[in-house]
Amino acid sequence: MKKLLSLLSLTVVLASCGGGNGGDPSALPQPHSPVIADPGAISVPELTRDVTKLSVTSPDGNAFKLSLTGPDAALFSISGDGSIRFAIPPNFLAPADADKDNTYQVTAVADDSYSTPSKLALSIKVTSCPTCHVANKSAHVTTDDTTFVDENVIASFEFPAQMQQDKVKFTLTGAFANTTNWNNLEYNNATLAPIAARIGDASVTTCEIGGGGCDAPTGSITINNVTITKDSITFLMSGGNGGPDVGAQVLYTPPGSSVSQVLGTYNPNSCGDPVLKGDQHYVNFDTSGLIGEKVQIKIFDNASSGCGFVAFDHFYQTDKPRGANAGVLTKPLAPVKVTVEGDVTFQKMIPFASFENPVDMVAKRGWVGTGVFASPTATSWQGTTGTDANAARVGDKAISTCEIGGPGTPCDSPTGTLTSPAFKVTDAYFNFLMHGGGAGKKVGMRIMDTLGNVLLSYSPDSCGPSFIQNDDDWTHIDVSALNTAYIKAQLFDEEASGCGFVSTDQWYQSANAWNPSGKGKDGGKVTLTPEATAKLGFNVTVTADAFTQVIGDFDDAVAAAQVWTATGDFANPANADAWKGVSGGARVGARAVSTCEMNGNSKGCDASTGTLTSPLFTVDASRPFLNFLMSGGNANGTVGLKVLDASGSVLATYAPNSCGQSSIKDDGNWVTIDLTAQAGKQAKVQIFDNESGGCGFVSFDHVYMGAVRKK
Repeated sequence: MKKLLSLLSLTVVLASCGGGNGGDPSALPQPHSPVIADPGAISVPELTRDVTKLSVTSPDGNAFKLSLTGPDAALFSISGDGSIRFAIPPNFLAPADADKDNTYQVTAVADDSYSTPSKLALSIKVTSCPTCHVANKSAHVTTDDTTFVDENVIASFEFPAQMQQDKVKFTLTGAFANTTNWNNLEYNNATLAPIAARIGDASVTTCEIGGGGCDAPTGSITINNVTITKDSITFLMSGGNGGPDVGAQVLYTPPGSSVSQVLGTYNPNSCGDPVLKGDQHYVNFDTSGLIGEKVQIKIFDNASSGCGFVAFDHFYQTDKPRGANAGVLTKPLAPVKVTVEGDVTFQKMIPFASFENPVDMVAKRGWVGTGVFASPTATSWQGTTGTDANAARVGDKAISTCEIGGPGTPCDSPTGTLTSPAFKVTDAYFNFLMHGGGAGKKVGMRIMDTLGNVLLSYSPDSCGPSFIQNDDDWTHIDVSALNTAYIKAQLFDEEASGCGFVSTDQWYQSANAWNPSGKGKDGGKVTLTPEATAKLGFNVTVTADAFTQVIGDFDDAVAAAQVWTATGDFANPANADAWKGVSGGARVGARAVSTCEMNGNSKGCDASTGTLTSPLFTVDASRPFLNFLMSGGNANGTVGLKVLDASGSVLATYAPNSCGQSSIKDDGNWVTIDLTAQAGKQAKVQIFDNESGGCGFVSFDHVYMGAVRKK
């Protein structure tokens, strides 16, 4: 009996402890769901992003994730601390919520993976606020008063998830469609994050997008139905190696067609910059000729190997473009009595050289007219091209100096010049339509440097009729010797007697000498002399200011070493090319200097060291700015440039920080040191490379004193 009682007691004890599969589950301790405190009624003024910050706690101390659902969830983001923000600042006059009543419906969800997720329905009312403005927020770049205007912003890339859901405005492929982690490198790499430039809270890079390595990810973002309202589409972009597989394009679909045409392409060439670094990465397309038209903007990364990444941010429209111009865009124009070379005729057009809008060209686009070309009206350059039905042209307008003053005015007597702004030579041939002139007549086309020095002059010898006739009037000039140089083109009519007129249209660059009839004109070939080369900027722009007081041009190492004091590997150069190294991508004149692979690569890239010290010069109060091109180093002060006074004391030092760039690249490498305080005193410049290890090279060129800052 005692044994039986003991067994019964044990059973009771076990039952009371809830042991075994037969216990009551409701008696087990249950996890507690996260608690979302109700913030009450939410009302925010239009054009602001911050909505509210939810207070969320877990009674069990569990970590939880926050998310948003509901009809308007794609218009918001929620961060880990409970902050809810609009993806794009709301516009009271153009509500984006599902029922368009300016009251946005979302549900906040807190999930700790252990308990039942907590949900809280929120109603967010947007109110009118005529005085509100979007906050100007950026990092490592400068902005202006147009950057953040809501109607100017094409895409800010703040919230990828919203872009993925908006399938009308955005078409996404590849990595952009498959992940929302578009800025992985920018924020997850502790070394790069502090230097990453952006407008707003985020920028984008396909280097390590989604954690997939730097080069491998590919994909595209197409922004649809963008109506052009301003003179420029401006944006930030870096990466790539100048090849065609990485960059941005503007596309246009002609009315009645389903096929898009590429109006302009930008391919970045800054492989060492997997994230945006600053103002040097601003780019713009000139869209002034497209105002009122609808276009698409495509950002693409089609490269999965070397330099196969692109970083970008904040596409917006503005009349105040920033950075490098990636092209002047115009929709294809209809040819009349001539044949065009396909899309290249328009994609490679010299800025505004379709001559469709003379007033805009002179007033806003940098063209300079003299004589009959000064102060034009919309039709004042047409002459006989606007009155004779036999006149050939591309588009609606061409130029003829015959009757340029209007019907009935003399044909030969008008004279003048029309000079383009500086443009970069990218192709072997400069093609244009031209007719007129005669033997020995002073009419035609000039190719000039940016200072106005004539590199080649061509005069047609066709006299009448006074307008372009047909494909026989296509003319080409071989400009291959000017590859990457900045030049100007000038139309001139300086002949007031018989056959003293000229007609022209559609100036553009091409890899081909366009000659569809086989009877086109050969306008000659530019051949450079050393004197002409010295005044040219290759991949960089220069003006007359750059040649008034030159401290060092470095076009000939032997000649420079006779003027500057050279030590180390700069001493005793064997020939004019001794200091060139891997330089030459950008330069002023014949050569630039790079200590990477100098002296025939005798020491490799880093090992060469030495100094170059200029003679003393006097700082002129009217020219107080020391301007020069420089790249290389890693900002540690072991390579760079010093300004010394007459006693040798250091007045200023510049240490470059572009180790991945062993040669000068473009205008972004100009540096300015203000020597105003030294006006009337003597100074000298010393360029130094004291580093034989990593990043131990410096590239430089064209040191001069200028009246204006270059950078």
